[in-house]
Amino acid sequence: MVICIVLPMLLGFQRQQLVNRERMTELFLQLVQIDSGSENEAEIGQFVADLLKRIGAEEVLIDDASEKLGGTGGNVFARFKGTVSAPPVLLSAHLDTVAPTKGIRIVRTETEIKTDGTTILGADNKAGIVLIIEAIQTLQERNLPHPPIEVVFTIREEKGLLGAKVFDKTKLKARYGFIVDGAGKPGDLIVGSPTHFRFEVTFIGKSAHAGVEPEKGINAIVMASEAISAMKWGRLDEDTTANVGVIEGGQAMNIVPDRCRIVGEFRSHNPKRAEGLLAEWKSICEKVAQKFGGKVEFSAEKSFDAISLSPNEPIVKAAMRAVESLGLKPNLKRMGGGTDGNVFTAHGIRCLVLPTGGENYHSTSERLVLADFYAMGEILVRALVELAKGNGSEK
Repeated sequence: MVICIVLPMLLGFQRQQLVNRERMTELFLQLVQIDSGSENEAEIGQFVADLLKRIGAEEVLIDDASEKLGGTGGNVFARFKGTVSAPPVLLSAHLDTVAPTKGIRIVRTETEIKTDGTTILGADNKAGIVLIIEAIQTLQERNLPHPPIEVVFTIREEKGLLGAKVFDKTKLKARYGFIVDGAGKPGDLIVGSPTHFRFEVTFIGKSAHAGVEPEKGINAIVMASEAISAMKWGRLDEDTTANVGVIEGGQAMNIVPDRCRIVGEFRSHNPKRAEGLLAEWKSICEKVAQKFGGKVEFSAEKSFDAISLSPNEPIVKAAMRAVESLGLKPNLKRMGGGTDGNVFTAHGIRCLVLPTGGENYHSTSERLVLADFYAMGEILVRALVELAKGNGSEK
């Protein structure tokens, strides 16, 4: 089935091939052999920083993010000159992967790269790193028009976009950016992602012997259960989801539990909806605690703000034209998760998320579909050329 869909597409733009597929594949294979789980990004960060210098960056630095976050490594930042007088464009991917990352054994065929099934592959997001580096090299080697480029490879993305959050964004002059870190097929352009709130609630009751004097206790797990049952969870509407992900409490079956901790989230493409759910949930928890004569500790934090790009924004137009140049139909989509683009967009850099060609992220069945990977390289190069056409004249 995959062959029937992908091969005609490749034949349609084979004559227009710009990127160096062999170079892309070899760099990807190099990167996936570097252990780079979150909090362990020093080696891969230095590797890509050295590579950025070799391909002509006018400035490269590794910041001190780990001093703020712990672990090793830092965000990698680089600048490249453009050929047109235009605002810079941001290109970003993240350096870290989820676990397990050690002892990766590659299985490669003509159509895909995967592992033997005992570890993840790391296409999320090493494929994104390769796409950005290859795009820059292709623009340079083929003398293609492009705006100035600012590159940020972040650490700790998988831990909550932490590297992007502590990166000194005053270094950036870009107004728009491509975050190369999405799931999907060539032609998919991710123009929306939700506002996300994380909450933690602890119900505090009173312990007692469950068989001798349970009436003297206040059951924190029962309080938590009543609160959860009073709230709707799952997919609430086309914009919004809610989830309880962790419940912890109790010591033994014969003790009335005096504490129960709940951790969960609200996500919505409508920020006010997410805020309203958080307020509603807090009110429910407080009323339940009061009813039982217990207490509740409630905390919440916003993990990231929503992104919503218009089809008329320059970066979306450029990406759509790039997709169309390959004979594909642009598919503007929203995603349910967040990327570093949420952080950069909140700083005023409007970010579009591009797929990387990978599938089954965060699992041992993760794989890189080579046809899609190469197609995304073509799309990124063409999108940068289209931005140059629309944002300035050649120097």
